Amino acid sequence: MLAGVVGASVAYFGGAGSAGIAAWAGALAALAGAIGFVALNAARRSRASRARQSAEASFRSSARQDAIEQLAGLGSWTHDLHANTLHWSDGAFRLFGLDPAAGVPPPRTLLTHIHPNDQERWREAHRRAMKSGGEVRVDFRWMRPTRDVVWVRSLGQAERDEQGEVARMTGIVQDITGMRAMQQQLAASEAKFRDLTHLSSDWIWETDAQHRVSFLSDSFGAVVGNWARSSMGRRRWETPESDFLSPDWETHRAICEAHKPFENFEFSQIDPQGNVHHLSLSGHPVYDEGGQFIGYRGVGRDITREKQQRILLELEGDIAAIMREQTEPQRVITAILITVCGKLGWIGGVHLVRSGHGLRARERWGYPAFTQTIAALPDEIALDDGGIEDECWREARDAWIADLALHPSFTARYRTRALGANAAFVTVLRDEHGRPQSLLLFLAPVAFRGESFLREAAETISRTLSLYLQRKAAERRLTYASLHDALTGLPNRAYLLQQLDERLRAGERAALLYVDLDRYKLINDTLGHSAGDKALIEVARRLGEAVGPRDVVGRMGGDEFVALISRAGTRDEVEATARALLASIERPLVLSNRAYFLSASIGVAFAPDDANDAQSLIRCADAAMYQAKSAGRNDVQFFAGGVSDGRAEQLQLVAELPQAILRGELDLHYQPIMNIGERRVVGFEGLLRWRHPVRGMLLPDQFLPAAEQSNAVRELGLWTIRRALDDRVRLGLEAWPEIAVSVNVSARQLAEEGFLSALNESLLERRFPPRLLRLELTESAFIENADRTVTLIGELRRLGVRVVIDNFGTGYASLSYLKNLPVDGLKIDRAFVQNLPEDRGNAAIVQAITAMAAKLGMQAMVEGVETAAELRELRALDCDQVQGALICEPLPFAELAEFLESLPTLRRMHLVHDADAVESREA
Repeated sequence: MLAGVVGASVAYFGGAGSAGIAAWAGALAALAGAIGFVALNAARRSRASRARQSAEASFRSSARQDAIEQLAGLGSWTHDLHANTLHWSDGAFRLFGLDPAAGVPPPRTLLTHIHPNDQERWREAHRRAMKSGGEVRVDFRWMRPTRDVVWVRSLGQAERDEQGEVARMTGIVQDITGMRAMQQQLAASEAKFRDLTHLSSDWIWETDAQHRVSFLSDSFGAVVGNWARSSMGRRRWETPESDFLSPDWETHRAICEAHKPFENFEFSQIDPQGNVHHLSLSGHPVYDEGGQFIGYRGVGRDITREKQQRILLELEGDIAAIMREQTEPQRVITAILITVCGKLGWIGGVHLVRSGHGLRARERWGYPAFTQTIAALPDEIALDDGGIEDECWREARDAWIADLALHPSFTARYRTRALGANAAFVTVLRDEHGRPQSLLLFLAPVAFRGESFLREAAETISRTLSLYLQRKAAERRLTYASLHDALTGLPNRAYLLQQLDERLRAGERAALLYVDLDRYKLINDTLGHSAGDKALIEVARRLGEAVGPRDVVGRMGGDEFVALISRAGTRDEVEATARALLASIERPLVLSNRAYFLSASIGVAFAPDDANDAQSLIRCADAAMYQAKSAGRNDVQFFAGGVSDGRAEQLQLVAELPQAILRGELDLHYQPIMNIGERRVVGFEGLLRWRHPVRGMLLPDQFLPAAEQSNAVRELGLWTIRRALDDRVRLGLEAWPEIAVSVNVSARQLAEEGFLSALNESLLERRFPPRLLRLELTESAFIENADRTVTLIGELRRLGVRVVIDNFGTGYASLSYLKNLPVDGLKIDRAFVQNLPEDRGNAAIVQAITAMAAKLGMQAMVEGVETAAELRELRALDCDQVQGALICEPLPFAELAEFLESLPTLRRMHLVHDADAVESREA
């Protein structure tokens, strides 16, 4: 009857699960035993119709079967191949949406209910089962009469007769529409997830319980290429390529080993092709059903571009902040070298500036070995050898050298192998016309590909720093123009006032020579302004040649000039200088092929004798110049007025001094004394400062000279010593057990009755170690009352206080007398430090005093060290204890501890002991 459907015979079947057919066969046999099956005897075909009707009635009427099928959502079927009959249970009719009263549809009608796309699959499944006598399992869509479409799973098993032939097939059917919908939703969700992970830059990762990478989604390969495979089976922190920029692996590893979640852990890796990948990971621990830790699961993100942009923005922000906070270009460049190396993890950087026909290293920063290498470079690096620096300079281009082996001369010059450098980075700093101005050179420990990032970094550094240096150069030009005479190039009045103020604040004795040309107006009116300008230019040149290198010649305007003589000697010496100026002016002046003769009137005033502020000193010198003109011109006159404004001011200050002490207006600033050989601070000198409520901050030379001529000196001297002792105790005697504090004491103070007892009482009250107090006496104190002074010094030594001769070399003390003085040291006057090493006379004096002091068991020290050249020469002369602005300006007490604590950092940065770096600060 069904031959036209599936061939010789057909069986309908269904299934309710995913287990194997053999398992279902046992279940079906049990079900058949419970509800019974209609057995048909093929030999009694005559009674087939009646038997079929009886079996169907029995099948449908089974209440037990129906209850089971309803509960399970199943239907059952039986196909007798010998009788060619098919039976359905009530559950099967319900599932297929057919009326049981109408019976099982004929084969052709039955096939019309199966979806056309599923019919062939349905036929083939049954053909194989009947042929092999095995199981059948097929899912198909059934179209109910109500036009509903349901998914049906049919599962059946063949049964054989005694002859071994397939006699019957029994099975079940199940509505799997809901299951199929869930499977489709799950498949769609998985497909969507796969698409998202493939299309996204994020990836999925998993690690096992030992933190080895066990799974990486394909998206990771899209980020890092074939290198992704090498990550499998490895722990992240054991990957050698992951040390770039030094992430905090210890903390990350501790978190993982503690099985804690983490978010946005950033690290960088370099693949075999040299590409840098900045990655960010987030993950959560995974546990099995028993609560056992089995690994991590998380997501990763490629943040390479984001990280690079962040580094560039931070770099630009840091550079901008440095430029806001620092005023000196050399300090700015040093700070930028520190920032770039720290931000990118590089070994070190150096600023190469033009020098002659090549380049020389100036500011530098990096590992100690790097700075030592830079310090050992030749004074001039050639720019014609075809090296890296030469190419960058000639072509005005930045460079990233990832293969140093191709540049043997560069490798040898910078000892890159010894430093562990594998790459070099050079960026060009340009002037306003785009021409190379200098180079920044960095050494990196890792070679990598990152041309776009490095190009942007170079552009950021070069653009920002070049603009800054261009602006500073423009500011210098403007400042120079504002402080110099446009015609002669000499300092103008504003600059002279500034120089005068600096000298006076430093307490220098100075002489101001005011020069007025006597017959200049005749030349200007006769030959014209052009000839007059030439005359002024020539006079300016002659005046500059006639004074010393530390002296300053300036033009006040018109035909008036001034010469500021620093550290002026005696009146006779200054007069000799003034007459040398007159002689230089009197030499013939050739204009328009004719010789003309000029003369001048010069007025001289001294600071602090005649005045102690710039304006007053100029007025005094100007007044003296008019005296010279009044006396007949072409002469030198010294200021000889009554009490000058400066002296009147000093007397007023002395009158205010006692109340100033009571009001707390006085303070001490401290200037370090350093042993440059041992690289440590050995003491501080206390220097008086007066915060005057009207005049502002006053320096000692503005009130001490007059105070020493009054009764105020005793009270002031004791206050100074007590304040110095208190500050030294506050600094910490145990923290800094070898640092002494120095105080200047005048001859008058030392001779005051009760000075020694008051000093001893001050030491005992504070339990102060006397050896940490050093009193500095001027050499003149020994000359004025030698015997008395020697006795008092002996008393001081018995107290344990150290005594040093200050300003040694200027007081003309007898050397034969010196050998018997009970002093601990000699402080060489700063006059002998000037112009070292060029002034070989000064060098010889310093060397002689140092050697003499050593022979006499005294410590020689030098004050007023202001330049790196002076420092180098002093070290060469074996004079190790130095003091001066080069080491440190006088500091308020509040900054002392910070200075001491910063010394290791200063030494590391080579700003104290590296003379080249010091010299760069002065440039």
